[in-house]
Amino acid sequence: QDTRVIQMVVDAGRGLVLAYNKWDLVDDERRRYLEREFEIDLVQVQWAPRVNVSAKTRWHVDRLARALDTSLASWEQRVPTSRLNAVLAEIVAAHPHPLRGGKQPRILFGTQAATRPPRFVLFTTGFLEAGYRRFVERRLREEFGFAGTPIEVSVRPREKRRR
Repeated sequence: QDTRVIQMVVDAGRGLVLAYNKWDLVDDERRRYLEREFEIDLVQVQWAPRVNVSAKTRWHVDRLARALDTSLASWEQRVPTSRLNAVLAEIVAAHPHPLRGGKQPRILFGTQAATRPPRFVLFTTGFLEAGYRRFVERRLREEFGFAGTPIEVSVRPREKRRR
């Protein structure tokens, strides 16, 4: 049920902070088990900050407010087109898209189409596979942050010119 709610938040394009309450009641053995369970079950939202809190003792409640502020700032973050294209050029130079049907699609340029959540449009010479798209999304997160917010990367292949 929790994963369904998390997926609804991601689908709505909203910022996300995972807060685990009653963490003060968890012993060390159970804590290690829960950490592993979180890694497996919540792999699709690794970008979301996680805060372990105790509402009763107010343990780490201040960290929750900071995580929410970070998530909202990332949700509204805008990346300049020139900086985005420089990063995309580095990504493609280091790890080009694999050959597909004898041709290698290239990223011509990209732009940030919107914020709330951040949406990026990549103009390419062909279709980019989902795995490569996730790779580009992960690298954009590493470069620009975007902690606590989903980002959308869409691809617009260039139309072939008719003569």
